[in-house]
Amino acid sequence: MRVPELLAPVGSKESLIAAIENGADAVYFGGSAFNARQYTSNFNREELEWAIDHAHKMGIKAYVTVNTLIKDSELEEATDYLRFLCNAGADAVIVQDLGILRLLREQLPVLPIHASTQMTIHNAEGVKFLQEMGVKRVVLARELSLDEIQKIKSETAMEIETFIHGALCFSYSGQCLLSSMIGGRSGNRGYCAQPCRKKYRINDVEGYLLSPKDLNMSEHIGALVKAGVDSFKIEGRMKRPEYVAGVVRVYRKLIDRFFEAPGKFRVTESEKHTLRQLFNREFTTGYFFGNPGCELMSRKYPHNIGTELGRVLDYEARKKLVSIYLKAPLRTGDGIGIGEQDTGVIVKGMYVNNQRVAAASPGSTVRIYLDTEVAADDVVFKTYDAELMASLEAGNARKIPVRMLIKARINEAVELRISDGENDITVRGAKVSRAEVKPISKNSITEQLKKLGNTIFEAQEIRFEIDDNIFIPVSGLNSLRREAVSLLEGLRAQKWKRQCSMLNIHGITPGERKPDIEPVLSVNAGSIECLEAAVDSGADAVYIGGENFGGKIDTDDLRYAIEYGKGKGVSVFISTARIVKEVKNLRTDLAADGFLVANLGVLYSLHRSGVPVIFDYPFNVFNKITMEYLLNYGQRITLSPELTLNEIKNLTRFGSTECIVHGLFPLMVSEHGLIGGLFPGNRTYHICLKDEKGFVFPVRTDSHGRTYIMNSRELCMLEYVPELIKTGVDCLRIEAKTYDKEKTRKITGMYREAIDSSIGGKRSDKECNEPDGYTKGHYFRGVL
Repeated sequence: MRVPELLAPVGSKESLIAAIENGADAVYFGGSAFNARQYTSNFNREELEWAIDHAHKMGIKAYVTVNTLIKDSELEEATDYLRFLCNAGADAVIVQDLGILRLLREQLPVLPIHASTQMTIHNAEGVKFLQEMGVKRVVLARELSLDEIQKIKSETAMEIETFIHGALCFSYSGQCLLSSMIGGRSGNRGYCAQPCRKKYRINDVEGYLLSPKDLNMSEHIGALVKAGVDSFKIEGRMKRPEYVAGVVRVYRKLIDRFFEAPGKFRVTESEKHTLRQLFNREFTTGYFFGNPGCELMSRKYPHNIGTELGRVLDYEARKKLVSIYLKAPLRTGDGIGIGEQDTGVIVKGMYVNNQRVAAASPGSTVRIYLDTEVAADDVVFKTYDAELMASLEAGNARKIPVRMLIKARINEAVELRISDGENDITVRGAKVSRAEVKPISKNSITEQLKKLGNTIFEAQEIRFEIDDNIFIPVSGLNSLRREAVSLLEGLRAQKWKRQCSMLNIHGITPGERKPDIEPVLSVNAGSIECLEAAVDSGADAVYIGGENFGGKIDTDDLRYAIEYGKGKGVSVFISTARIVKEVKNLRTDLAADGFLVANLGVLYSLHRSGVPVIFDYPFNVFNKITMEYLLNYGQRITLSPELTLNEIKNLTRFGSTECIVHGLFPLMVSEHGLIGGLFPGNRTYHICLKDEKGFVFPVRTDSHGRTYIMNSRELCMLEYVPELIKTGVDCLRIEAKTYDKEKTRKITGMYREAIDSSIGGKRSDKECNEPDGYTKGHYFRGVL
């Protein structure tokens, strides 16, 4: 069995040191741009180079996150940054943007790439696609089971990285637009506002309905190893250094313990307590052992609950004092939270029997000042343990063992060699003289050479090749030691440096600005009846299949749809879902005009069959490099709905494009069955989620039980069809998956008229008149 890498999150210099000192094999961190955690401190370029160097000096790997979608306007800056990281010696960059990935493989092949979990890789075929591109490692989607991971590993032999501890997202990573559409803060760009941690209501059920528990696989190290996971990844770049220290320390012990004696492996109660105390919203093993259903969710607590401390006895509103019966120790400096409210407070003083105390033991009743009123019998949690945190501040200083050889021959320069097993340094000093009074002893030399306390090294062995009766000044030995250590430190970092060339992003030549030609009108239909309505009302192309909410579309339905469309001169494409764990039974034999494809695995399979492909918006196409690359595999690209009209206009010259202009489309797709979990046995597919501001988000369930959270308002660009045509976009799409046939007919007809009127030099007088209003999405506001 191969010992897996323990990969730690780093959001600051202090976290980096904590990760190293507590046993991480590798760390991952981001710079001030192009990184999916923009709300943490991150590193500027000088700090990044220091962090990479320090990691290498300490013998661990440094991976840098460049895991956001890159706009065309940012390509110059992004490529300069990537060259900097290559030169600085990053062991790999973690990438989401497919165009950036392709650019790196073609122009900076010396810089390894890890495919981010933001790429939503969830099947073996998707891994094979990236493998052929030259990707070294894939961070798989968190929704995969251990059996599915083992299957992918066995079929690809790719390096596999999975998250094993920390926060989980409700949505598949890379497939969430909720933060983006609500407030313009794109999770794909590193600015997620965490709307899944907010309170929602469905019918009479209220709570943190989209908030998963935290992942904890500490008791299942053996199962992860057996599945073939190469890297155990801890989430937490936004958490404090003590959290990094504690979690890394526990998992280091567990991994070592397992490999020492697999049959006797266990997690101690102390280790379990440490993990709970550091941070948890309750723990789960996620999807590793199958879909956990309701057990995945923490609907009461969207924040850290730590460990249970006790219960509220009463609250004196006038004095603002809460009385708590303790089940566990409490000290001043500890943090507490009460009930389901966000009532976190640091205990600055407490009273037992009217006496002020610094600590109280289990069984005591304490009174604490609390500004927020709480109810009797509310559960009290210890969310911050000051004593534990203090113990984690002082890490176990990690030292690199070195061997030294001192050579001292009379009338020759004294020579010190130092080796860490991989690197060797030799330094020379003054000539050695014969001792006139008292010769220097081996013990004295050893004492000086061992003075490595403030360095990263410790002397494992010191050997001598010296003459008798010699004299070397102590200052000379110290000088030799300092010079040798400095050179060895530098060599340990310098050997990873590279000389990388500039990346060229100007090789893609745009075409001529397209005249105002009539674009194709496409409709993504959710049923055969809706497809018929779209065809009869003026659609040029229709999509059918894929993610269907309610009735299932079988092979006979597809055959009928293809025949119906062709009989009316309309192109019919088979739509495929964005989540397809088993890529099989792709009906390339049905004579459809092609496929609408939403994930890399399906693309990999279809490309071998040679059928025409249109790329759906889950590919998150943001720039010309991604466009140019994907168009080698297909005929048209549906651009990201996070782009503005101006950004679209800059892209249409680089190939055939499509934009969604109308309808409800998913802002989240989750493996968790939200409706079935809240209302067991419910067969209703039309339920709505209401947030605290009163916005209502339709919820749909597909035939696999997955949940889709739709936008609260329907997209409508009907009055801006002329502006859309001027961008040069080739196809305008109506998302009609949630429509009945009458609405499909109406909306299709309105856009048909608007397109025809615009081409004829007129503007249609049709407008959207939804009772709850509509949205223009990001066409005019864009995203962070």
